[in-house]
Amino acid sequence: MRIHPEFNLSSIKRQSGLSLVELMIAITIGVVLMTGVVQMFVSSKTVFTTQQGLSRVQETGRLAIDFMARDIRQAGFMGCSYYTDWSLNSTLNNTNQFGSDFSFETSLRAYASNALPAGMVLNPAPRADTQVLAVYAANDESVALTQQNNANNVFVELTTPAGAECPSGICDGDIVAVADCDKAMIFQATAVNEQAGQVVLAHGAGANPGNQRTVWGGDAENLIEIFDEGAEVLKLNTVVYYIADGPRGVPGLYQKVANDPAYQLLQGVENINLEIGLDTDADRVADNYVAPAAGISWNQVVAARLDVLVQSPDDNVSAENQTYEFAGEEVEAEDRRIRQVFSTTVGVRSRLP
Repeated sequence: MRIHPEFNLSSIKRQSGLSLVELMIAITIGVVLMTGVVQMFVSSKTVFTTQQGLSRVQETGRLAIDFMARDIRQAGFMGCSYYTDWSLNSTLNNTNQFGSDFSFETSLRAYASNALPAGMVLNPAPRADTQVLAVYAANDESVALTQQNNANNVFVELTTPAGAECPSGICDGDIVAVADCDKAMIFQATAVNEQAGQVVLAHGAGANPGNQRTVWGGDAENLIEIFDEGAEVLKLNTVVYYIADGPRGVPGLYQKVANDPAYQLLQGVENINLEIGLDTDADRVADNYVAPAAGISWNQVVAARLDVLVQSPDDNVSAENQTYEFAGEEVEAEDRRIRQVFSTTVGVRSRLP
């Protein structure tokens, strides 16, 4: 092959880089593409955070309603007896002290967080301007009597393995009710022992709150204090729900059962509001709903209307500060959390037809 004499290889121009214009065009295109990618990422993250917040709010609200509604329904439950057709008696001392004031009048109560009754000690302390819900009920499993009670003891079947710490699930100091379908007697089991294949519940003196009457049930003429084989003993519990700040400063729904320490049941519950349904004409139907207050006839309570305010765990989830209605008032949020109010109306089963 012959090369033309005028053709010089050294005269060929070789490209050694990009011009400034080309570089600026490339950078501009890259910025546009990256901006789109970043916007897609931010949008996806925002949608994910919002959906996660909504899911947490809805889950928390549903569980809060379920837990409290279940206990409200059982308020005053004591077996097969019905509160308008039978007698309820108590041998406990300090009957106006919280935790031992078991009666139909106190089976469901609500208090302002700054006006708790004597004996109600909550730790951590309730949030200001919130309500505290207290429910009294025999909501544990029952155990049947094996023979008629005498003046000092109630005899029940043994349902746990021999040598159990709390025979038949009843421990020393537990407050229980012995009930048939006509009447009930509330007392503190001051001593619980296994004897001859059954469990003996003594109602002596010396416990806290203690029994005001330590001798009852021995008079065959006093049928109110006589319980025959087949009657049942039920352990009584006081369940308290309230709002308090958790370890991270986030409000939550706390639950306290009997003398056990309170614990956080659900995080993110910001407030609860209870309205009491009163039966004022004895037809076992709520005639009106009122806010809890001193002077309410609690023995007329047949239902409760419950509102639960739940907030998302993260801030800056909502595009703007929300405005919501709670407890009859319109409230503007001070942050950008998602909030939702859950409501339900619950009947107290032991007081409904």
